[in-house]
Amino acid sequence: MNKKTFTLAVVFLVLTLVWLGTNIYWRVTHSNCVNTFDFIVGILFVAAAAGMVYNEYHKKKRKHLDEVDKYKIP
Repeated sequence: MNKKTFTLAVVFLVLTLVWLGTNIYWRVTHSNCVNTFDFIVGILFVAAAAGMVYNEYHKKKRKHLDEVDKYKIP
């Protein structure tokens, strides 16, 4: 797992959840401001962010070239 990429994916997930929550709030308080397309786009972004977090969490840790024996065949 790459910590920087995982952190970026988590930040993206949090921001998209906040954006979707804001869309839901505006839909409840001002019904004519947010339409169905906004919800579909918001849900797709949240799904993409969740996929990014899942993918980054399940990646194998890679070894640096200095740590690997170059004469050993993997």
